[in-house]
Amino acid sequence: MIIATAGHVDHGKTSLVKALTGVDTDTLAEEKTRGLSINLGYAYVPSDHQETLGFIDVPGHQRFINNMIAGVSGIDRALLVVAADDGPMPQTLEHLDVLALLGLSQLDLVITKVDRCEEARAEQVAEQTQALVTQRLGTRADVFYVSSVTGDGIEALRQHLKKAVPRRHTGGDQQGFRLSIDRRFHVKGAGIVVTGTASAGQVALGETLTLLPQGAQVRVRDLRANDQVTDRAQTGQRVALCVTGKVQLEDIERGHCLTDPTLACPSQRVDAEVSILAHSPNGLKHLTPVKVYIGAQRLSARIALIDHAGSTLQPGDQSLVQLIFDSSVSTFTGERFLIRDDSESINLGGGRVLDPWGPKYGKSKSGRVQWLSALKAENAEEALQRLVLERPCVDWRYLARCYNQKPDAPLPTLPKGVISFTKDGATWVATATSLANTRNVILNAVEQDRNTQVEAHGLAKPQLVLQAARKTHVAIVRAVLEVLLKDGTLVLADGRIVSAQSINRSDPTIAHWLAMRDELKIARLDVPVLSDLRSRIGLTELELKIAIKHGMSNAELHRINATRYAMADTLRHIATGIIVLAGDRPFTVVEVKEHFAIGRKLTIELLEFFDSINVTQRNGNARVISNAKVIKQRFGD
Repeated sequence: MIIATAGHVDHGKTSLVKALTGVDTDTLAEEKTRGLSINLGYAYVPSDHQETLGFIDVPGHQRFINNMIAGVSGIDRALLVVAADDGPMPQTLEHLDVLALLGLSQLDLVITKVDRCEEARAEQVAEQTQALVTQRLGTRADVFYVSSVTGDGIEALRQHLKKAVPRRHTGGDQQGFRLSIDRRFHVKGAGIVVTGTASAGQVALGETLTLLPQGAQVRVRDLRANDQVTDRAQTGQRVALCVTGKVQLEDIERGHCLTDPTLACPSQRVDAEVSILAHSPNGLKHLTPVKVYIGAQRLSARIALIDHAGSTLQPGDQSLVQLIFDSSVSTFTGERFLIRDDSESINLGGGRVLDPWGPKYGKSKSGRVQWLSALKAENAEEALQRLVLERPCVDWRYLARCYNQKPDAPLPTLPKGVISFTKDGATWVATATSLANTRNVILNAVEQDRNTQVEAHGLAKPQLVLQAARKTHVAIVRAVLEVLLKDGTLVLADGRIVSAQSINRSDPTIAHWLAMRDELKIARLDVPVLSDLRSRIGLTELELKIAIKHGMSNAELHRINATRYAMADTLRHIATGIIVLAGDRPFTVVEVKEHFAIGRKLTIELLEFFDSINVTQRNGNARVISNAKVIKQRFGD
């Protein structure tokens, strides 16, 4: 659990941490000389929850408020420190605002320097400060009266903190690791070391991370969590990582981010919810330039208002906004941030990230507001439940990634009447009602075309998809259309989609093709040679050639070699299976044969076909995946 001190300059924060831990966090010579904290200081003690308590001593002087913001961005609990002989001061209030805007509710009020005044004065200061805490945070804090000189009250505070329950971090094992770097330095004999508070996920020795914004890959060669050598660190811990890779110390700056490689997708547009402080001296106009503090990052941005009725956010207002950054930022849904004016003299407000990859907005925003309102949920599962009953379908992989979940994050248990399907490289979730409605939309479009055309009829596939997508989501249209073609309700005839009932089955060309198609569907992965196929369906050699020509013109049929043809969906299934089987390693004919339970001769012919279109590449007696993108290009979704 990470605990930060907060409070006005010279109110005894550093002395308090030293009294609690025995560690002097004023490590810089300049700090010793000037008698105030400039940078963040750290100290650690064991707790009753089998984890270490990490203390962050943040600066209190106004000039160093930026360091303070970086220090509290990843904490679980705060100690608001107020000197009994001074009482609440300007930085007391400023720090309270920061804690409130960052969503911190676990706060203890520590009245220091009680040896310098009468008991009644200390109680008066506590009462005054408690009123401010209630006003700013909407809660009351436990109060402790201490003296770092005499030691009075120190042990009681220490025991209280040891028994405190750490904040619950959401996301679990599926979250990717993230750390916003607040310090970096070089250790002789070890290399580059970076530190920060882990905001999500976990990391282990030997793992590879991505350094942003550079995009460089680094490997974790050594690891400490809460000042202890370990082989694994996780959310909420102070972490020091010794990293190696093609980066130099001067390439790394405060605010740079280390993240799971699968989630290294920075953006310059972030949709969020914001609150303006009720006592802020300024409002925020549309596209106002501001400074945004998120993690240890300090970035310039403009604020675009999304759902606000007026052109200005007034003090006390809340709104959905888009933060348009001058440079890319890596973040995730739920991460909190602070907004200061462009000159960085005052705190204006703060908020939470909703969608880390906001779009460029057009005139219509109603659907977007609905989406962002759902993303106010604590986790992806809850957001999905809110969305799926309001939208035709939901992209689960995108939704999970918003919440910093890895690409293989499993679908949650779906409510009754809700199903999932894979299309366009994504996992979609939709209600059975939406699927049924989309089916009717497609069939009605095909039937309407049939009734309005006197002679030749049928819709080209792109035309049908575009037409149906006006009434529902394009992904669900493509998925349902694929099912309708596979089950024979609709048919591709001469490159156009028609109802199976409208086909003139007396037309020999169509009749021969349908017979061939149906037999290949029955055969599934065990693709027959042409001689066997012809005898099964009772066609002459000429009739079979006519059927082949028709199937290939519709892109439903593909030539493997002179003696074997296969359906597009069969080849897509096999090729995709080979990619999953192979992973990043070479694979053999035997492995593919056993995986699909097909004959050796057919396996070799299929692999030679995939070699010829560059899906695979032969390397001695084995093969490797060459270009997986070819699958979609050749065989569709």
